[in-house]
This record gives sequence, structure tokens and C-alpha cells, in this order.
Amino acid sequence: MPQLSERQTEFLKVHLGCCPPVSAAENEALAKLTPQELAKVDLTKTDVTALFSTDNMDALRDAEFKGEGTPDLRKLMDQIVNGFPSQTRDEVMLGLEKVVGTPPDVKKLNLDYDRFVIVRKQQEAIGEEKATELDDEMHPDFMGSRGQLMCGKMLGDAFGIHEVFGALLNPTGGLVGPGNHLIHPMIPIEAGHLDPDNPIALHGIVHDAAGYMNNFHDQGPGYHYLDPDLKIFGTDNPLAGQYDGIKYWISEAGDEYIATRVDAAVVAVEKALKSVRDAVASTIDNMLDVFRSKKDQAIDTAKETDEDALDTAQAIEDAVSKAADAATQAHDTASTTLGPDVPDAAKTKLDAMSGFIWK
Repeated sequence: MPQLSERQTEFLKVHLGCCPPVSAAENEALAKLTPQELAKVDLTKTDVTALFSTDNMDALRDAEFKGEGTPDLRKLMDQIVNGFPSQTRDEVMLGLEKVVGTPPDVKKLNLDYDRFVIVRKQQEAIGEEKATELDDEMHPDFMGSRGQLMCGKMLGDAFGIHEVFGALLNPTGGLVGPGNHLIHPMIPIEAGHLDPDNPIALHGIVHDAAGYMNNFHDQGPGYHYLDPDLKIFGTDNPLAGQYDGIKYWISEAGDEYIATRVDAAVVAVEKALKSVRDAVASTIDNMLDVFRSKKDQAIDTAKETDEDALDTAQAIEDAVSKAADAATQAHDTASTTLGPDVPDAAKTKLDAMSGFIWK
């Protein structure tokens, strides 16, 4: 980390004091620095390496984010990242207070936004290239999602600002793969994003946060966030830390993730089967009513004719025969669709329908 000149150090001591929290005075003083001067200032509010301790990373899994994944939060974050195109800053901050606060209240959110602008200024001064913007068409529901906010919390905690602003420092943070892509921009595979409790996603969230802090602010352990013994790539290389990181998160969260997904799958299948069974049972009831109606209509029609008994019997037989054909087809289709899983109640109704027609 480059050292400040005596003039810069004295400037900060006079205007900021010693390690104050984010404040209006601090923001005002930092805003006066040139990008070159700002690049030499440590803007972090905590030991960044400690953010990537196993205890802190495990706690991240249980963090709660009010408003996560809601359209309201997504719209507000879009306003911020695009420079308030259709709402004023005051309107957005008040809206944000309603979605994520309180705390923080609108005063704190405004202070955090000012600091966000300063941190982004440092990002642009230090980074060799700009942080990747989120492709809304490729990932329409990632802005304000839990995965993005988890990465945002790590960055926000580093700079003492709310996770919403932390997320907007690196909007693609938490997406597995480089930038908006699953593998590489030159390979036409457009990725969705994994659920944030997926071990691979958890690794991606922390890996992105660690790499961002190192590449754009000269802070923290970089992509080797677990400090492995074997370091084939430099810690500023996104290929670094992949094996150890994925191995760690599969060990920490893999069993729980699989168990949760299996439980969810069983519930989903049961709900789907119940829905199908109920629909079949309901259909059978409706068909029975129709068949009874057809039979009654045929009998009534026969009674009203002047034809002899043979013709009357034939009319009834024809009507019942048509209903019987329909019933047989319905019975076979329903039995084939549900297979051996058809419940006893549905079997009884199917058999009753056939029995009713043939009688």
C-alpha cells in the first residue's frame, strides 16, 4: 500500500482526526482529494483480512437482509447505480430507508452514499480496469438478490457502509464466473446465478469480494482468501484460490445444502402428485355427472318418442355406448398417467365410473 506524503497525512489529521466513523466531515475532507491522492488513502474501517476469517465467512451464511430480492429494492438500486435518472436522490434515500431500515435511517444512508462515491473514485484510480457492470438482460433478478447483498456486505463492512452500496461497488460480485458469464465472454454461455446457499455460490461470493478488495483498493488477501500453502497463481489472478475455496465451502455447507435440496424436492414432488391426483379425482367426478346426464337424457328422449320398444332400447344403448367409449378412454389415460402411484380413492372412482357405464 503506497504511503501518504507528510502533507497528505497532516491534511487528514487536521480534518478527520484519528480513525473516525463515516461522517459528513470525513466525507467532505476526502472528497477534496485528487484521485491520485485518494489512491494512497486507506479507506477501510476494519481489518480486511479478518473479514475473510472462517468465523466471519460462516456467519455470512446466516446474515439477514431486509428487502432482499424485492422489486422495490431492485428499482432503488438501479436508480443509484444509474445516477438517479427518474427519481431525485432524496426520493431514493427515503425509499431505501423504508425498504432496508431502520436502522439505518435516511441520514446514515446519505452519509453512506457519499462515502460510496468516494470509494468508487478510489476504485477508478487504483483499478487497472473498471469493475464490471451488471447485465440486467442476462441477470434480470440479480440486482438486490441475496447473493449480491452477501458480497455487498463483505465490501460494505470493509468500508463502513451499508451492504446496498457495497454491492453497487461490484455489481456482478456473487455471480459464478467472470463478470456476467459462466465461463468466458468469448464462449456463448449465458449463466443464470446459483442459489446463495449453494457451496459453489458461497465460494463465488467470498472469492469475488476478496479479489475486488485487492485489485481495486490494495487491501486484503486477494483471491487466495484462505491463504493456501500451494499458490500457483498470484493473488490478483481470478484463477487463484478456486480449488481451496470450493473445497472449503463443500466441506462446510455441502451436506446441509444437499439435505435441504432433497427435502425441498420431496415436498415439491408430493405437492405435484397431490395436485395431479386431486385434478384426476375432480375430473372423474365431473365425468360421472356428465355420463349420468347423458344416460338420463337418452332415456327421456326415448320415452318421448312414438317408436316401438326395440327402437327405444336401441336409442338408450347407443347413448350409453358412446359414454362407455369415452369412459374407457378416460380410465386408460388416467391410469397410464398416474401409474402405480394412483391413490386408492382415485382407483375406486375410476372403477366406479367404468362400472356405472357398463351397468
